[in-house]
Amino acid sequence: MWTIFHSEASLGWGGQEIRILNESLGMKARGHRVIIIAQDDSLILEKARLAGLDALSVSFRKKDYPKTVLSLVRSIKKYRPDIVNTHSSRDSWLLTLASRLSKKRPAVIRTRHISTPVSVGFASSLIYRRLPDKIVTTAEAIREALIERNGVDPGKVVSIPTGIDTAAFDPGRGLAGIRQEIGAGPDTPVVGMVSVLRSWKGHEYFIEAARFVAERFPLARFVITGDGPRKGAISEAIASSGLGARFHLLGHRDDVPNILSSLDIFVQPSYANEGVPQSVLQAMAMGVPVVATDLKPFKEIVKDRETGLLAPVKDPQALADRISEILADARLSERLSKNARALALKSFSIESMLDRTEELYSGLLSSRSVAAPENAGTKTHSE
Repeated sequence: MWTIFHSEASLGWGGQEIRILNESLGMKARGHRVIIIAQDDSLILEKARLAGLDALSVSFRKKDYPKTVLSLVRSIKKYRPDIVNTHSSRDSWLLTLASRLSKKRPAVIRTRHISTPVSVGFASSLIYRRLPDKIVTTAEAIREALIERNGVDPGKVVSIPTGIDTAAFDPGRGLAGIRQEIGAGPDTPVVGMVSVLRSWKGHEYFIEAARFVAERFPLARFVITGDGPRKGAISEAIASSGLGARFHLLGHRDDVPNILSSLDIFVQPSYANEGVPQSVLQAMAMGVPVVATDLKPFKEIVKDRETGLLAPVKDPQALADRISEILADARLSERLSKNARALALKSFSIESMLDRTEELYSGLLSSRSVAAPENAGTKTHSE
């Protein structure tokens, strides 16, 4: 058994936090001890405890930095982690520093979830090139950018895409769906998004595209699922779209498989910052045809005209054209659906993610002359 720290300074709840929680639960199920380190008022701390994970509350507020580092050093001494996996900027700096100050000196991994370019200054060089033992990215495009832009040693950074629960996201489960909830009949086209409501997710472009789609398919209904800081602006955009009751803003939902089961098309119109989004993989696993923008990380999973359709970023007319093409062509829809689900099952299951993570941890600990287990099923603590 390994003891693993996961730290997250974010207070919100999105794909990054969901991956941390799911990965932690998966590693716990495989016999490891996982401890979440997060701020006292964060959603991930609350959800980790509700899920039965060990969790430590710390402050990532700037005024508390010295006290936090000392607290983390004490936690490392007490729990003796083998692996420290950090996820955002503040927790990466503080926990990495504490790890280097501690006598235990656990292996440090910095996980990079988003594709926003990392600065090329001295501070970024420290936290990416020098201090961590390994870097994990959620997309190959993010890995390539760190190597090419930031000069990170290619052997130091590995891409491990987020895995999804293919048992939960299974179109054969016979889910009730939401068509009755939104007033859509069995033959009514339903097109939707599932995403945190942030600017770069491109909700406004989806709303504008929906206006063009509605001209060709006047019975179509449109769904946005999620919550976040852009809720007010998105509500206003929907009100101004002229689509009235045909557009449904559902808010945060925990029944995402149920929602996806009712969609004819899943849309991801993001224009920046993304890795490989879980929501797209979830839709693919559910056999829902995907229309996404042509961001480089998206193209790792949405192969144009094979596992989905791609459109240029910030182009609602092109987005509408791709949506309309699928709605008008049942054979195309069926082919994209079949290919997408096959890819999700083959390469993007949560088990695949956990296997690759364990392999990374084992190799890292072995290279540091720590007694690593020979196989995943019979691990012993590496002290």
